[in-house]
Amino acid sequence: MRIRIEIEDKGMKSVYEFESQELGGEDLRDKIVSYLGASGVFSEKESQTQSAHAYEASGTLMDRLENFIRFEFPDTWFTTQLLRDKYETVSDDIKVSTVSTYLSRMNRDGLLERKGNRNNRQYRLVTEVNNGLGNHEILQAKNRSAEGRW
Repeated sequence: MRIRIEIEDKGMKSVYEFESQELGGEDLRDKIVSYLGASGVFSEKESQTQSAHAYEASGTLMDRLENFIRFEFPDTWFTTQLLRDKYETVSDDIKVSTVSTYLSRMNRDGLLERKGNRNNRQYRLVTEVNNGLGNHEILQAKNRSAEGRW
């Protein structure tokens, strides 16, 4: 499949050509839109809309929630209810108990940190590397310490 896109904006003309024999349909479209978005072809609003669509397109519900959190709450604290409300504006309805379960698992896996008691719990993406360890190594260390408790 070969796709050629010509864009003319304020006297500036750009031509993009894409060709793939392996990808087709939605996969190729997603790759092209992703490339054009990253290269700044779309306006900021269109780019955000496309990025918002990316996390709802594929994967398990947990994967989609993780991508949504990375997009909507990259460096801020959020509650289970806030996440649910925002997620439902762009995707399917989801139960609070389901969101809570997945947030708990993401915390257990070292993806999220949490604070507060059960009634006022907040979550945030873990962004810093602790003691030079990556997320995989942190998870292994947590698993080793958990095994020692048995």
